[in-house]
Amino acid sequence: MNTRDPETQSRQLGAAARIAAAIAVLALVLGLVIATSEEARAAQAKASELQKPSFVVVQTDDETMEELYDGVRMANGAEEFAMPNTLQLLGEKGITFTRYYTPYSLCAPSRVSLLTGRYAHNNHVQGNVPPNGGWTGFQSRLAYSHNLATWLQGAGYRTIHIGKILNGYGDYPYSPGTEVPPGWSSWHTVLNSDTNHYAYGYLLNNNGVVEGPYGNSGSWETREYGEIDDPGCPYAPLNGKPCYFETDKFNQLATEELAATSPEQPFYMQVDYTAPHGDFRKPAGPQPATRDIGRFAGAPLPDNRSEGFNEGNVNDKPRFIREAPYLSAQEIHTYRVYYQNCLNALISVDEGVKQIIDELGALHRLRNTYILFTSDNGFFFGQHRLVGGKFLAYEPSTHLPLIIRGPGIKPNTSTGQLASTIDIAPTILELAGVTPDKSIDGVSLVPYMKEPSLRSRRPLLFESFVQTDDVEQGGQAATEGAGERAAAGTARGKLGVNPPAHASVVAPPKNYYGIRLGPYKYIEWPDGEKELYDINKDPYELNNIVRNPNFFPVRAFLHKELVRLETCRGRTCQEPAVEIPLTRDQLRKAKLEREKEQREREREREQREEERRQHEREKAHKH
Repeated sequence: MNTRDPETQSRQLGAAARIAAAIAVLALVLGLVIATSEEARAAQAKASELQKPSFVVVQTDDETMEELYDGVRMANGAEEFAMPNTLQLLGEKGITFTRYYTPYSLCAPSRVSLLTGRYAHNNHVQGNVPPNGGWTGFQSRLAYSHNLATWLQGAGYRTIHIGKILNGYGDYPYSPGTEVPPGWSSWHTVLNSDTNHYAYGYLLNNNGVVEGPYGNSGSWETREYGEIDDPGCPYAPLNGKPCYFETDKFNQLATEELAATSPEQPFYMQVDYTAPHGDFRKPAGPQPATRDIGRFAGAPLPDNRSEGFNEGNVNDKPRFIREAPYLSAQEIHTYRVYYQNCLNALISVDEGVKQIIDELGALHRLRNTYILFTSDNGFFFGQHRLVGGKFLAYEPSTHLPLIIRGPGIKPNTSTGQLASTIDIAPTILELAGVTPDKSIDGVSLVPYMKEPSLRSRRPLLFESFVQTDDVEQGGQAATEGAGERAAAGTARGKLGVNPPAHASVVAPPKNYYGIRLGPYKYIEWPDGEKELYDINKDPYELNNIVRNPNFFPVRAFLHKELVRLETCRGRTCQEPAVEIPLTRDQLRKAKLEREKEQREREREREQREEERRQHEREKAHKH
């Protein structure tokens, strides 16, 4: 039974009507706000597409092709990769350069070649240590003020550097670590990166102010960190303490710098990770994030005996390899652990790649940003009986990943065009519409990004001017019971002189020149030894064919091209070679083919002549 009086019912109905009207107005306002917001986002995305493209260069330290591309069979039978985001979000969305090389397999020279587009013999940063290399060598040369950063900043770009720069930055007495080089709008750079390789306890120059230490570096004597991050870092540390792991810090800075960039301004951001370079702490190899320790435990070394690991017959190799004994069981174990920790350390780098891409997407800048992923040089894990270094021109050291994603690039494509570290700068400059104020040795890769089947006959140069000082701890991993830093890094060698290879397990610092052209790699050593490989047929460089008479025409041709490249500059480095001559077997086969074709033409001519005579006879018979 309804006991409400008419007046009360009337008031309630009026209130309900007013509430309904208010809800309708609120819905209309919200609809307008949402529509306006969507319109604003669409306008922002459109504006982003109309402005100059932006760039992110992600560069790792010592990462090999196998560390990126080789899957590991886990205990549960599944195959896992250390960098699935990089493979999916960059590789499957962009183009892969399958034959990309560094011209100088050493940290500082390779990184300066990326910034300048020049070979080391032209940018004159020729090692990791003073006076000709590292930060000191870079600072005292034109490369310091004429590079990608200065060129792009001069064209209106916001330029951002995060991570490692060059060996010697922040190392007393050569550098206080307070310097911010010309061309960089924002600067977050780690000090002493190649002196300490700290994953915790590192210092950062944040826009001219040295801050830190971030975390506890512990003791060099014990080679153990004082404290590492909680497994919940960087998102939810269970112990409530700050998170300091270096790679996570770089990831955080990268996303913050992207968010801090004005939507109207194009940017160039270079994130230089120190991973997977070893940190000389126990166990061997780099320090992974705490959450990733042991993820790839049990992973085998990348190559087996048939692929050159602990190579059996080295009689065709240079003397320093011929004299190297087989790796011991302890050495193999140490570098298996080293390799596993490289994979573990790259997981957090891969997370950083995803975070950068996600942030670009949230800012509506992904569609107009080129993202390049590469490494400065490779590393030896037992190939040719070598471990613990790079330096040399063999594939594990010089053949590197290069993936590019960006506007106009067809997804999931690849090209076999030969490319080099010196090509990164001219590629970015062409896409940005910026002209450098100094000559460049490399060429733009844009034509090959647009047409992956395109090829050129431009040769690539390998060169090395290393000194014994350039070796960090002899290139050796930190192992149980190991002593102080190896003496290989204490005696200053002279440029052009090869120090003796006194440690069989370490890839020794050696000087050489080499060339990569077509299927071939050709190397000349100062003592007169030479190597020649057909990489297409012999990707693991097991069969040196330099003394095979069949390849003498090829060897003579490559030597002549190499002599030209050793002193090339600018356009002369870009010039394509004439067609590679045939081998003697190919010449013989071609000669036989020509003779066969000539005999066939002669038979056809005789047959036509006989047919003509027969026709004449038949015609005469009729008459």
